[in-house]
Amino acid sequence: MKTLIALLFISGFSLSCFAACPSADLNGDCRVDLADMAMLASEWLVNGVQEPDIAWTQQINDPGVSGQGGFYGYMSKYETTNAQFTQYLNAALAAGEITVSGNYVAGISGPYSGQHYCNLPGGGYTFNGATSGGASRINWTGSTFTVDPGFENHPVTYVSWYGATAFADFYGWRLPTEGEWQAMADFNGAYTHGCGTTINTSIANFINSSHPYGTTPVGTFGTYGYGVSDMSGNVWEWTSSVIGSQRILRGGAWYDSSDSTRVSFWFGFAPDSTYYGFGFRVCR
Repeated sequence: MKTLIALLFISGFSLSCFAACPSADLNGDCRVDLADMAMLASEWLVNGVQEPDIAWTQQINDPGVSGQGGFYGYMSKYETTNAQFTQYLNAALAAGEITVSGNYVAGISGPYSGQHYCNLPGGGYTFNGATSGGASRINWTGSTFTVDPGFENHPVTYVSWYGATAFADFYGWRLPTEGEWQAMADFNGAYTHGCGTTINTSIANFINSSHPYGTTPVGTFGTYGYGVSDMSGNVWEWTSSVIGSQRILRGGAWYDSSDSTRVSFWFGFAPDSTYYGFGFRVCR
């Protein structure tokens, strides 16, 4: 029902117009047909697998600012969490797409075969009030992947660009370009940080914030701009953009200064890198 109500407002129709329409009508034509089924399938099933709840309901139409492309589509409201990435790993394992090789999960099929996706025993970084901050919270039991209790909604860390991209591909998503990421983060072009024109420790997770585990559960510091969270701080986010042999990250992490969390700040890293401050979000 919430989905229906949201669609009514988005479509510009009044609620009274649909009073007599079937409850399963999703596209607003007062019929239940294949178009409605397609909408339902796109929300819950992609490529025959159940999609994790990655809050893709943030629809953005941003033309961008001078010298930067815009973004038109859906961007996940939150950074990808440990629970979501664990769900992917178990699904990919069942599909024969990954294996555990030493300390790493590696691809064994597709374009990233042989590449490291994530570092499971990543120990984190003891710094700035955090003990083992940003440590990997995903475990391998020998047959399945699990998450440390209490860390399900923290952003996944120690994930490489290959792992982030493989996750996105698996569900029919992709990583944003850095221009698309910035269009989302700077809102109408006026935001200096993803949380507004200024930043402080009450609205973002960066250096000197209260973060005994380094990362904080996604959304802890609220939503801003287009209704998204953690565009500044928490974890760096991989993008699809390339500079030389490196991939570009945006947003800053829990241990960074305010300068590094600016929406215009970026740096490049090798795509197989896995660290205590590297994560991602997806779009389509």
